[in-house]
Amino acid sequence: MYEPVRIHRRPTRRRKFFYTFMTFAALAAIVVTVVRTMPHPAPVERLTLDDLSQSIVPDAAQTALIAAMVRTRIAQLKATPSPAAAAAAPAGAARVALCDPPSAPNAWDSVQRENAVTIIQVGVALDIPERGQIVALATAMQESKLYNLGHLGANNDHDSLGLFQQRPSTGWGTPEQVTDPVYAATAFYLALKRVPGWESMAVTTAAQSVQRSAFPYAYAKWETDANALYQQNNCNTL
Repeated sequence: MYEPVRIHRRPTRRRKFFYTFMTFAALAAIVVTVVRTMPHPAPVERLTLDDLSQSIVPDAAQTALIAAMVRTRIAQLKATPSPAAAAAAPAGAARVALCDPPSAPNAWDSVQRENAVTIIQVGVALDIPERGQIVALATAMQESKLYNLGHLGANNDHDSLGLFQQRPSTGWGTPEQVTDPVYAATAFYLALKRVPGWESMAVTTAAQSVQRSAFPYAYAKWETDANALYQQNNCNTL
């Protein structure tokens, strides 16, 4: 008796596709299993303005980033009145009577006062204490009389510009940046925070530690004015 002859058929195209698909599916399942069982690092939280201002030694690009965040915080603070302001709102006359800031020894016009307010707002946004804001005000009073100065031609001190007379050539930023009051104040505060023990220094010493001026004691004469404008601003915002 003859055994039937078995004929080996070649796999059809559909069968080849099926085998290929199953192979890739098995490989994908293995990869997914391996990835799921691998340890994963904790997600990195986005740095806040406070984190950035505390953790880096800023260059101009990083200062610009922080200044942009400062603008956002200032806008938020303006849009949200403080509890003290809300409580005092119904009694305007009484509010004025309770707030009696000192007078400034020198006269300051509306432009100068507006720049002083910007310096204070930036300080608040960066959580700079009162002492630091007074240092910043005294510094700007000495450097620019609280005017946002452009280039003064032959009278310019090297390439110093803006409220704090910051020099682009020494890394403070571009001319456009250092003549932007928010950026300039941000840059000053960030530099001040890098000075060890600035909180316990005399105003003129703290200012000089940032500015490196040829007249290191000139800032002292503006401390009374700086304190007066700071207190006046607080009264106006209550």
